[in-house]
Amino acid sequence: MTPNDGSDRDSRTDRSLTADDRRRFLAGAGGTLGALALGTGFGAAPAVADGDDDEKEEDEEKEDDEASPFATVEFSNQYSDGEEIVVDSTVLSDGGYVAIHDATLFEGAVADSVIGVSEYLEPGAHYDVEVTLFDVPGREFDRHALEEPALLVPMPHRETDDDETYDFVDSGGEEDGPYTEDGLPTVDAGAVIVGDSDDSDHPGHYDGGDDEEAFALVDFRNQSEIDDEAVVRDVTLSDGGFVALHDARLLSGKPFESVVGVSEYLDPGHHQSVEVEVDDADEIAEVDLPARPLVPIPYRDTDDDETYGFVDSHGEKDGPYTKAGVSTIDAGLVTIED
Repeated sequence: MTPNDGSDRDSRTDRSLTADDRRRFLAGAGGTLGALALGTGFGAAPAVADGDDDEKEEDEEKEDDEASPFATVEFSNQYSDGEEIVVDSTVLSDGGYVAIHDATLFEGAVADSVIGVSEYLEPGAHYDVEVTLFDVPGREFDRHALEEPALLVPMPHRETDDDETYDFVDSGGEEDGPYTEDGLPTVDAGAVIVGDSDDSDHPGHYDGGDDEEAFALVDFRNQSEIDDEAVVRDVTLSDGGFVALHDARLLSGKPFESVVGVSEYLDPGHHQSVEVEVDDADEIAEVDLPARPLVPIPYRDTDDDETYGFVDSHGEKDGPYTKAGVSTIDAGLVTIED
């Protein structure tokens, strides 16, 4: 497991710039998603009595004076031998690790979903962080490699006990918990395909195919207390189309029922802060965790009517942007407004 401090970043600048958006998912949206939150450091804020308002304001002022720990992580779709994956980039304000979770995280298997972890990373930015799978302190495995395609979730973790050893599993979540923002952990998601890569310039990295073919890019961040809409931070659609939001029902093979919102028609090109109306936030599928996952997937307008027809046509029209059997995807966590 070898982190890179970015000293030779120029040789892979193009890769790092596009990695944020080239997150992919198995075509047909019937695969497995594992983007979700850990219970440690993640939950509802405690209620505050009216008489405690002044104390709360003082605490908030103190917190504002101190820089809060933060992290970012970017993980692209990639080919792998099943034993090792590469995290495109991560920034850790206080140092720590990038843990790799599999889809069982969605079932509440907080510790048992960790199937890989980087070595200790110093504070700052790191690029092309190699992570060996099925080698985690505190866990035993009956296999040493992935055997089939999988959606994996990288999650930056802090170093809370200053021993430069990942203790989250061994401590039952008491030590080395995840970096969070507004109570939601920083995550990314990407598909790992077991096999040889066709990308000779960046072995292990899926480059999205030929430039002349249709492609889409999407970036979605965690959001708190959504009501009637969620915001997709960035989306690029080569041929125009839509961004649909799926909930966790996508995991159980329900690509139509899982659609909980869709954008208006988007012209070809790049769009920022795309507002997606949510049909009913309370109906977004819950999982065995304190937040609900949403999965944005860009869709094409295959019949040129500027109306999203994927659900009504049962997939015959306006299918997702795909390449090599993989469709563009991102994932994020949301809480619902009371």
